[in-house]
Amino acid sequence: MTPGDPHLILKIETTNPIELGEFVSTFVGLGSQYERFHDAEHPEARGDARFYVREVRAGSIIAELIPYSPIAIPALGAIMAGVKHVNDLVKFVDNVRDKLKQYFKPDGRAPDVSKGDITDFLKTVQAVAHDEQGSLSLAVYEDGQKRVAFDFTTREAITAEQNLLNHRADLEVTTAADYQRVILRFVRPSSEAGKPGRKGGERAIIDKISPNARSVLYASDLAEQRMKHELLEAQGNVFRLLFDVDVNVELSATGKPLAYRITAVHAVVEGDEDSFL
Repeated sequence: MTPGDPHLILKIETTNPIELGEFVSTFVGLGSQYERFHDAEHPEARGDARFYVREVRAGSIIAELIPYSPIAIPALGAIMAGVKHVNDLVKFVDNVRDKLKQYFKPDGRAPDVSKGDITDFLKTVQAVAHDEQGSLSLAVYEDGQKRVAFDFTTREAITAEQNLLNHRADLEVTTAADYQRVILRFVRPSSEAGKPGRKGGERAIIDKISPNARSVLYASDLAEQRMKHELLEAQGNVFRLLFDVDVNVELSATGKPLAYRITAVHAVVEGDEDSFL
């Protein structure tokens, strides 16, 4: 890579020394966001993008970040030594800025962000948020010229951290809806005992609720023991077993089914749903 190639400059200024974990987390958060951005922009090269720190300069923490793709893909015009297209970096910085700045406002939050995005942003702001009077800036340089940049201060980082925590909590909120005497069939069973309320590897379909398989949990030891007994007795015919069960459906904040919590097992038959009629 030549000195004029596009790259990122991350600058962190703090009054107090930065705790090592928070220092590393800043790079991890931005690196994860770049990987998400790259995978969305270039799905044919998913998993091929990484950030590398080429230099950390004295004084303030100034790091030169080199986006790098280990596999040259002609369709992208990628070069083994690094990413030569500055437009990708500009778009990446714009993307992070536009999302993160929403959290600098009182009670602010960005639309269309995942819990993974929120985790990345929390890592990005925490070093500055936990300082007395710090700042962070991220800029794209090419041929020695700044193309685009954004920055934030401790005050903005503190607001963002609280808003991000609140947003994550809202995304994790679930509600439960009760269904009685519904037919459940396993697509990934297990005869091993687990702990009530804990998600394991089991997945099942309840057609009345959703055509897609969901994780299976148990509300009590009794319900789990009955289910495990039936699975052990099946002797290879597990996928033809139908379970007449009561369940709580764990829902996301948007009402999407996440898991089935079995509260009671009423009957088990081998065949199709007409067997219960």
